[in-house]
Amino acid sequence: MRVVVDTRFLVEHFYSKSAEIKRKTASKLRELIERGEGILPTIVIGEIVRITCERRGVEEAKLRYLSLIRSGLRIHNLDPEIAEQAGLLKCRYRNIPMGDCIIAAIALKEKASVLSDDPHFSHIRKIRCIWI
Repeated sequence: MRVVVDTRFLVEHFYSKSAEIKRKTASKLRELIERGEGILPTIVIGEIVRITCERRGVEEAKLRYLSLIRSGLRIHNLDPEIAEQAGLLKCRYRNIPMGDCIIAAIALKEKASVLSDDPHFSHIRKIRCIWI
């Protein structure tokens, strides 16, 4: 089963204070990479780089970028088809951030679940979320 990795998951993976949460996220990432099922949207890369830069500085943000690119997750770019679908989702679900609409559009295109506990996704029909 293909899985689109959301920013919320990676924030927990990188910044949770709970050792148990970090263990679970690391295990889930390993599983997705080994099975070739993990999809990483470029919007998520951008969000994680921004968050890391704000919390830890530019140098660590650059290292985090490289680790994501080399992680083994399949990178999914924002292409015109995804942009159109995300725009239509944003029009229908006005209170959902555009980044989440992009992630949802990728999940719909890939017939994948979204790895997140973000409640925004529960409002979008046909999106299935999973969590650790």
